[in-house]
Amino acid sequence: MKQTIFFSFLFLFSFISFGQPPNGYLNKPQSTNHLGVGENATNLSNGQLNLNTNIESNTLINMDSSYFKLDQKLEERENFGAQDDTKDLREYDKSLQVFSAFSLVRQNSKSNKFQRTPLAAEQAEMDSKVKQLELISPNSWEYQLAYYSAGNYNLERSAALEKAYEMNQENVEVQKQYVSLKYMNGDTLSAQNTLSMMSVNEVISLEVESYTSDVLTSCTLNSTLITHGFEDTYGAMLNQFSHQQRMDVKVISLDFLQSPQYREKLTELGYTLPKSTKIDVAYLGQFCALNTDKEIFLSVTIPRNYLEPLAKKLFPVGLTFQYAENPAGDLPIRQETLWFEQLNKYGLTEGEVRSKFAMNYMPMLMYLEQKYIREENEVLLLQIRESMDQILGKKATKKSGY
Repeated sequence: MKQTIFFSFLFLFSFISFGQPPNGYLNKPQSTNHLGVGENATNLSNGQLNLNTNIESNTLINMDSSYFKLDQKLEERENFGAQDDTKDLREYDKSLQVFSAFSLVRQNSKSNKFQRTPLAAEQAEMDSKVKQLELISPNSWEYQLAYYSAGNYNLERSAALEKAYEMNQENVEVQKQYVSLKYMNGDTLSAQNTLSMMSVNEVISLEVESYTSDVLTSCTLNSTLITHGFEDTYGAMLNQFSHQQRMDVKVISLDFLQSPQYREKLTELGYTLPKSTKIDVAYLGQFCALNTDKEIFLSVTIPRNYLEPLAKKLFPVGLTFQYAENPAGDLPIRQETLWFEQLNKYGLTEGEVRSKFAMNYMPMLMYLEQKYIREENEVLLLQIRESMDQILGKKATKKSGY
């Protein structure tokens, strides 16, 4: 009789105040036993993802960090004020206020858990703020950045971002947009140089770099990895361009898919794209259905709302969910090889600072737990349970048991 496998994956999400994005921080995990599933957990039956929880997903990042950094702007204002030009200072204050308002609207847009494309009202408000900035300070880097950003990765506005980068290469948001521009234009060298700078300045942390290295490792040869936010996308690109890791994997950002030029290039690469230009939950489902030949893997950090409609065709593989009609025949050995031989598992070893992404390893571990229960392999079962307890912050298991 076919064994039924149960997995539990806690999709947790917590919002932090404006200007401080979630960055994958986890809430305190729910308690779980080793043979069943925890309360409010996501169940996987027969390898299929069954999302029946009300808890929001723990994404690496559901909304990009704010363009508007208050302390930085106040410092700039003080330096500007040293010129003792009252009129110019008033104009700068007005520009700062409008840029802050633009950033807030865009931030709210990025926090939408159902779509990456801004709502019509949000787009209209961003466009309005851009026009105000053009009237107040058309030569500022803030205007150039806002103009490009309001285009939602429309490469026809790339000249504005190039100017913003020339004027303020140190600004993190300019760097983020610059990397996206160069990546979509195929200039991987410029993208690599900026990503390296972001890594040195810890905009992309070692923790993110290590985690996304494991995400790439989870994918099969010549497959497609779908990402959602800043950290999973940029971390993966950093590993590919700076460390030449898994260059065979095509990373496709749901955020970048807003760009008509990016979509056109994907079409040239053989992808079939939905007719809609609104990047949302429905778009992801259609994209996966239209490209089953592309070996699609989805980052587990994609929000739950995107994954739920695909539940019956998602199977956990390392730090990803593979989209397929049925689980791969070699899935058991792949999971085993990933955990014991291939993944770096940064922040999961006793004595290390616990990784904020630790819970994302649980689907794989629970898969292996059930495998070793069926095989009555007490030695490996104990090892897996000790790793699970380490992640959950529980006292180490003393007995294997079934």
